[in-house]
Amino acid sequence: MINNSAYIAQRAFVLLISAIGCTSALAVEDCEINKQSVNPANGSTTAGKTGIMKCVERDTGKLVREQELRAGVYIGVVRYYNDGVLTKEYSVNERGNTHGKLREFAPNGQVLREENNENGSTRGLIREWYPNGVLKKVAFIGENPKEKASVRYTPDKQLSEVECGDKALLAPHANDAALCGFQGKPSQVQLFSDSGRLRSQFTFLAGVSQQSTYFHDNGKPDTVEVNNGKQKTRKQYSDKGVLRKELAWNVTEKPIAIEREVDYHESGSKTREQLFAFADKDGRRQNRLVSDNSFYLNGQAKRSEKFSIEGKDDIKEVRNYFDNGKMSSLERYVYEGRYRERPVGVHQSFAQNGTLVRESHYDERGRIQRERSWDESGKLLADDQVFEDGSRKAFAK
Repeated sequence: MINNSAYIAQRAFVLLISAIGCTSALAVEDCEINKQSVNPANGSTTAGKTGIMKCVERDTGKLVREQELRAGVYIGVVRYYNDGVLTKEYSVNERGNTHGKLREFAPNGQVLREENNENGSTRGLIREWYPNGVLKKVAFIGENPKEKASVRYTPDKQLSEVECGDKALLAPHANDAALCGFQGKPSQVQLFSDSGRLRSQFTFLAGVSQQSTYFHDNGKPDTVEVNNGKQKTRKQYSDKGVLRKELAWNVTEKPIAIEREVDYHESGSKTREQLFAFADKDGRRQNRLVSDNSFYLNGQAKRSEKFSIEGKDDIKEVRNYFDNGKMSSLERYVYEGRYRERPVGVHQSFAQNGTLVRESHYDERGRIQRERSWDESGKLLADDQVFEDGSRKAFAK
């Protein structure tokens, strides 16, 4: 039978060694409890002992760590030192998990981080500071994954990051009630980089971002997002201020559903637009692509793809256009899987004057059955029946 106290002691020692930096871990240490020499790797030397175990580097005599034992079990305070200076302090419970307050220190003694742990998990308020004592971050982590919030500051005390919870959680260390719009009116928040550059700007109401703007290095908007509770939109701009991409989502759906995606050329002309909508197929409600249109830089339609459901089939209808706006071809396909489409029905091609110049007839299996062609004046040039081996003959009327 394994001795539980010895097992816990050895397990805690392994965790301690893993937590120490590589240089300290490789250094030879001498440890004692109440001035009695002990070996943390040998549970028999610590069995039954109570007190603070102190470990020093053999070569320098500098304190490396301290750890509390209770009746031979590692329970209580743990402290780590670097070059004899305290760097970290926390406590462990009888299971060897961190429990209670944890603090980390700078070489000058300034607290860098302070948090509370519950059986190995961080809970409640977390605070971080820069080495000069300026507040760096305040955060909160609750039992519920959604119950969290945080703010971060630059070394010059400007806001750098804001994450809002479902309610104000950071008082009295940070006023997220005002920052996140929990006081009955929208808040305006600007966030800065450590260099002092404005990076983004937010409008919050009841913890939810209503509008956000991210900026290029030159100060022009990069991305603008707006959420009105029903629809969320995002616009992305070049560093010259030209709109390059636009998206829209239905936020009333769970999860939120894409509705529209538009791409723009650097000149500002729309080059592509995709539209999405919900449809039922095989008893399932799905958000599906319903149209995918592309455009010439002169603004005329270039290609139009429309998607629909007919019975059990997914149908794609394709229209291609000349740059003068006249249709160049009309095609129809059944979607059979990734990158697999089956041509069906009558496919047509047109001259720039609008005259029909080619027509191909496909059966339900996607095999071409008949093909006709005309010149641009409308004169019939050929009307062939097409066979499976590719041979053909004049179509018999």
